[in-house]
Order: sequence, then structure tokens, then C-alpha cells
Amino acid sequence: MDNLEIFTHLGLLYRKRRIEQKIKLRALAARCAISMDTLRSIERGNPNVKIGSWFAVAQALNLSQAWQGLLTEETDPFEEYDRQTLRVTQLLKTRVRS
Repeated sequence: MDNLEIFTHLGLLYRKRRIEQKIKLRALAARCAISMDTLRSIERGNPNVKIGSWFAVAQALNLSQAWQGLLTEETDPFEEYDRQTLRVTQLLKTRVRS
């Protein structure tokens, strides 16, 4: 699943939840302190909307858990960086003779 598909899926989930809870677009936008246009963009899955707006709507709709799976990192995010740094350090220690 690519990024656009993820945002589209989340937007549809937000819209579905809003409708299930019978919350008007205007009321939810006011509750989240965002414009109605921004909320419409979120429901359409626009990835260019500020992440803070996505989180505000998620919290207002009790959908914070929807982000849990996306934000769970199974590996250490710095592991690859450390491995590359070690490799560069080892290369710098080797001497090239001509």
C-alpha cells in the first residue's frame, strides 16, 4: 500500500466515522479548529494537509488508534544509520597504497 492509498483509506475512515456519529462537517471542523475545506480535503485523503489537522480530526472522532499501526516501528529507525556510519568509519580507517 503506497502513501496515497493510506491517506485515501484514512480519509474514508474519517468520513465514515463522522457520518456514523452524526456529526455535521461544520461542527467537526469547528471542534478541530480547522476550516471546512481542510476537513473536506482530509476526507478525500489529501496527503498535503498538515499532519496536525489529521491528528486533530482523529482525536475528535476517537480514531487515534487508526494511526497506531502506521506509527509502529518494528525495527530501530537508527539501526540502518548506525550500520552505514560504522561502514564509513571502517573505510576511512583503511589505507590505500599506491
